[in-house]
Amino acid sequence: MDVSIIMINYNTFDLTSQTIEGLKKFTKDIDYEIILIDNDSPDKSGEKLKDKYKNDIIFIQAEENLGTSKAVNRGVSVAKGKYILWLNTDVIFFDNFIKKLFDYMESNSNCGVCGGNLLDSDKNPMHSFRDRMLDYKMLKRDKSILDRAVRKIFKKPFYDQYNYSNEPIEVGYVTGADMMVRREIFDKIGGFDEDIFMYAEETEFQYRVKKLTKYKIFCVPDAKLIHLEGGSFNRKAFNERRQRVSTVGIAIFLSKCYGQKTARKFLEMIKKSYKRFAFYCAVCFKKNKKQEFDKKREITQELLNNFDKMFVFNN
Repeated sequence: MDVSIIMINYNTFDLTSQTIEGLKKFTKDIDYEIILIDNDSPDKSGEKLKDKYKNDIIFIQAEENLGTSKAVNRGVSVAKGKYILWLNTDVIFFDNFIKKLFDYMESNSNCGVCGGNLLDSDKNPMHSFRDRMLDYKMLKRDKSILDRAVRKIFKKPFYDQYNYSNEPIEVGYVTGADMMVRREIFDKIGGFDEDIFMYAEETEFQYRVKKLTKYKIFCVPDAKLIHLEGGSFNRKAFNERRQRVSTVGIAIFLSKCYGQKTARKFLEMIKKSYKRFAFYCAVCFKKNKKQEFDKKREITQELLNNFDKMFVFNN
């Protein structure tokens, strides 16, 4: 088996069906299997997908919402491929994407993880990787209004997150939307960290790849994929649960990779940034946005109050 493709469904029957159909249509000249984990979808979309694709997928029904780390690990446990591809269910194929990643891995023995260039629904560049490993300094820069303005005016969109060249480049980490990994790496360093429910789980995994193995991480530019980022939820609408889970995921990543002091420093930093953004929104009479940032600040303060219970680990 060349590639084991692991996908997670949670209330996304239409998106997941679209991805499977595209995968079947465009993936040629490799031997692959599709492993679909349903995270106990309340809308019963897992059952419908199992019936619809009973001859095309290996279906795993979770008894609860496992998040991403546990679900991916469960998929890997039954995978037979030389390579593991974690693939989001909100992507659209338009060429032989998986074969391109496979060919690059086959011809580059120093590559342990790779991903392609991701495009939005209008085929514009979007976040596909970060040029170096995520750390506190990068997170702080991302919250800087001045730095955001400078990048928007003087830099290409996603200039440090999209490969504009014609050659593969080494990067800090690739997104989990389309992350291909050598199976032997899972066997060597273990799977995804199950303390992270979701968000930053792929970053923490790739941190260990860099730290514990000889392998490098690359973005392959001719492998392109449309990513309907956040296709399973409305990204424009504030989602309190998603905000909490994403903040927790990043803080756990920082705590495990850089220490508890860095994780606490991150939470203090974003709490201050939310307070600042709320002030700007109040000045500009954006009441709804102010309320959103006030809520984000409250969530962050709650996490700080429970820091010792949530973010202290034996590194």
